[in-house]
Amino acid sequence: MKGDVIYVVRLLKKQEQNLALSYYKQYKHRIFWQQFEDGFPSYRHYGIDIGDGTVVHFRGDRFLIQKSAWIQRTSMKSFLGGGELYIEENVKYAFPRNEVVRRALSQVGSNFGGYNFIFNNCEHFAYWCATGRRISKQVMLRRS
Repeated sequence: MKGDVIYVVRLLKKQEQNLALSYYKQYKHRIFWQQFEDGFPSYRHYGIDIGDGTVVHFRGDRFLIQKSAWIQRTSMKSFLGGGELYIEENVKYAFPRNEVVRRALSQVGSNFGGYNFIFNNCEHFAYWCATGRRISKQVMLRRS
């Protein structure tokens, strides 16, 4: 639905598993991020449903390894990549849905401050559009 925070569950590829493991080791005891789909490591790829069959999301040419990621508007089919669409249920929207869409579209073509798996990923972008805050519930740093 127009202005919803949406996601698709994707399995980590082998090279992405290795990268995720290196991030975990780097932030040991301060990060928790564990999701499994049918016993395999997975993650949620987030975006904003524009309401016309397109999605605005933060991505690059690959999924986790995204040195040149930018905010893109793609078809829903491309966003899903054969996966199932989910609507994020636990978002406390700070803006009307039309404003969420406007915020998402305003960033198309930008790098949103530069992609970072831990600190600035697709979930941070989607939550920023909806709440004004960069939040990731998948990748959260514990206060030590």
